[in-house]
Amino acid sequence: MKRVFALSILLIIALFLVSTIGDIASLAYNSKEIDLYSPILSIETEPRSISIPLTVSNLVNERREISFSVVCPPGWRYNVLFREYNVSRISLRERESIDLTFVLDPLETVEGQYNFSISALSEGRVISNTLTISVKITRPTAVISIDVPSTEVSGSPGSVFSFRFNIKNNGYKDLTLRLAAEFPQGWYNLGFKPSPYETKVISDVTVRARSTYWSLTFDVYCPEGAEPGGYPVNIIVSEPAEGIYEKISLRAIVTGTPKITLKTENDLLSYNVEAGGEIEIPLIIENTGTTHIREISLYCYAPSGWSTAVTPSKVPGLPKGEKTSAALYIRPSPGAIAGDYSVSVRAWSMDATHEITLRITVTKTTYWGIIGIIVIIAAVFGLMLVFWRYGRL
Repeated sequence: MKRVFALSILLIIALFLVSTIGDIASLAYNSKEIDLYSPILSIETEPRSISIPLTVSNLVNERREISFSVVCPPGWRYNVLFREYNVSRISLRERESIDLTFVLDPLETVEGQYNFSISALSEGRVISNTLTISVKITRPTAVISIDVPSTEVSGSPGSVFSFRFNIKNNGYKDLTLRLAAEFPQGWYNLGFKPSPYETKVISDVTVRARSTYWSLTFDVYCPEGAEPGGYPVNIIVSEPAEGIYEKISLRAIVTGTPKITLKTENDLLSYNVEAGGEIEIPLIIENTGTTHIREISLYCYAPSGWSTAVTPSKVPGLPKGEKTSAALYIRPSPGAIAGDYSVSVRAWSMDATHEITLRITVTKTTYWGIIGIIVIIAAVFGLMLVFWRYGRL
């Protein structure tokens, strides 16, 4: 009997404890009348205004008027916005939610980690969870940055040098940027183009926030007489109202133009020679390009059976603007038929080549004509001798 009584007492105590714990838990739950929620709890950014979505929910079946308590580090300013309006106090019906924006503005903020907390108050007491948001401020980058696939472009005098570049807008608003260039004196500005495949010329370009404008092109013409070497070309992107001025230095590498000019002395292209005879033709090889020409070989192409030779047949090298001479020897075959023939002469190197064509007129030696002249002369002398002997002169 005593055991039954003791068990009954223990059961009553257990039920009392369970009920008490439930009431405490219910009281603790009901103390959180407002719920603050944001999907963003930590963010890393450069110094700028930060907008964080905030949802405020009334968890109880009663209307609640609430204000906000915010812990904000020095050097920052905060606002709670409903649409475009700044709010400090709101009213929520039972079980109602509202979407707000928690805005953080840096004033004189340096790099580092900053923590912000916000909670809801009603009649001076906290009735919500405390929402903590962490913000890491990183080193600010330039408002714009210019990227080029290559800082050097090569070409020869008399050609167009095309420089490609990309502009990245690192800011949070669209920018209209002016385009300008600096290039060598005497060169010709062909302008900026939106891409290498377009022909229209532009003087400015709009780059959207947090995006890159790709493959802008600047074309400049190098005049024919430009000396080989490196020339500076600068591209300038600016926006005075935003304090933007960026210059990127590029180089145009003028490689020079190798060019050989082959000609005969006095620029003659027609010559006469007897069949089986030989003719010597003086040649002049000149470097008329803008760079040194390496080893030059001389070749002659004549009709079959003819004999040709060029002395010297090779020139070790020829600096810019200099010339040298050679001799071409042509011997037609003894049986060559009288008439005009073409003979080609070529100066060739790995850098450049030039060819000229000569007209060679072959004449035939008439031995019977010479014999006929001798016979006529002999006949005249014979007649004179006969007249003299017989006295009839």
